[in-house]
Amino acid sequence: MFKKYNNSGLLIFVLCSFFSVLIFINKDSLFIKKSKSNISNLFHLLFKPKIIISDLEMMESENDSLISQLKKVTIENKILRQRIRDAQDYYKYIQKTDDSYNLIVARVLNHSMSMSSKVLNLDKGFSNGIPKKSKAVINYDGNLIGRTFFVDKNKSQVHKINDRNFHVFVKTNKNIKGQFTYKSGNRGVLESVAKKYYNDIIIGDTIFTTSASNIYVENIPVAKIINIENIAAKHELDITVEILANLNTIRNVFVVSK
Repeated sequence: MFKKYNNSGLLIFVLCSFFSVLIFINKDSLFIKKSKSNISNLFHLLFKPKIIISDLEMMESENDSLISQLKKVTIENKILRQRIRDAQDYYKYIQKTDDSYNLIVARVLNHSMSMSSKVLNLDKGFSNGIPKKSKAVINYDGNLIGRTFFVDKNKSQVHKINDRNFHVFVKTNKNIKGQFTYKSGNRGVLESVAKKYYNDIIIGDTIFTTSASNIYVENIPVAKIINIENIAAKHELDITVEILANLNTIRNVFVVSK
């Protein structure tokens, strides 16, 4: 039986070799080409369900990704609409003080690349109604960003509040006046506040712009008080504040004009 098995294997090997040589010799014949095409089509047909399943799985993954992105965009749109409503409410609030105030919407083109110069550029200028004289700039939450300092026909530059040379007169909820000066990061100080007001200033209070300047309209939120120290060797209170506006993610602003 072992011998018979050996002879059968040899016969199969010879036949396979013969057909292989025959196919190789006639590889350019029409019959071989058609046979190859038919075999290829057969394999494609056999594996087509697997390909379809793989494509469906890929489409399902892409759909899940698109649904996730859509949810994210929907949430962002809700937040943006809320900010616009907040800004409109703020606009109504300052209109109560003086009907001549006006808010001009502008888009931020870019931020200054220099760390020493805290500047952002807007896509609106005096041809769009922005005054040539410096005016306050706020975000959609109504918080102070800075002031315009160079206004061209179709573009403007804004000096941001997080510049070491930035100062603005401010007041607390109880009308205690002082001066905001930027220090570092998102922190600044409230200067020129006498020690007698130590018990009248509370951590968490917001400081606002005053009417002492032609640049800033009154009651624009500037910063929040986060620390108060009464140091014996000093004549004034040491008050640390945190800027309310997120100055790194600004895309659109309001220029407050008269």
